Amino acid sequence: MHPLLEDWAAVAGRLRKAGSIALFLDFDGTLAELKDDPREVVLNRAARAALMRLAENPAVRACIISGRRLADLRTMVGVPGVQYLGVHGGETPGAGFPPDVARTVTEARRELASRLNGNVSLNGSGAVRIEDKGMAFSVHHRRAQAAETAHTREILGQIVEQFGGALWIVPGDRVWEVLPREIRGKGYAARRQLRLQPAGALPIYIGNDDTDEGAFSALAAGLTARVGPVRKTRARYFLRNPTEVARFLEKLEQERMLRS
Repeated sequence: MHPLLEDWAAVAGRLRKAGSIALFLDFDGTLAELKDDPREVVLNRAARAALMRLAENPAVRACIISGRRLADLRTMVGVPGVQYLGVHGGETPGAGFPPDVARTVTEARRELASRLNGNVSLNGSGAVRIEDKGMAFSVHHRRAQAAETAHTREILGQIVEQFGGALWIVPGDRVWEVLPREIRGKGYAARRQLRLQPAGALPIYIGNDDTDEGAFSALAAGLTARVGPVRKTRARYFLRNPTEVARFLEKLEQERMLRS
């Protein structure tokens, strides 16, 4: 894995050759710094400005794929012309699931809260926090001690197993995302969106945690970068933080202007 900004000659060559760009971005930890309380996260200013300009370029299609809910994502980013996919690509305009899927997710979420004996915060700020996302839920453990984290993960695994394959767990950065099987993750969502782009579009995917690994694999023929410390990943490149992501977006804009 190489630092993307330090391999710019090779990266720029691919950007200039591409007829169009299919740009996929995660939000938390990628376009915005992570916070203990996700409600305090703010989009990087430089990234917003670059996204605003890129969204006006007809040869660039920008899409943000996040574990956040669609409405939350639109509010926090708020850039016209960008496509938003919430809940790991499962929440999109016009998408729907059978009623039994929502019932299963709700039952599992309530069972987890009950099994934790009330030592959990529902959409609050406790050490372990369950976030209701409608068709999915997240279990945040950023503030939890090691013993409490292990206890929660054991119970969560037992509950998911009870539902016989109807649910699956995707680990993130100190969070577990519990999804119905109908939501197949960011890799599937990115491939689906890429098929809607002009033939030959160069896919770019930037994300910061394990929930993005499926997309790194699915778009391996494009440009992929993981944000944060160097670690084992399927991404080809890395960017150190959201500030470097913003710098990449600025340089991407410059390359597309040169091409035109």
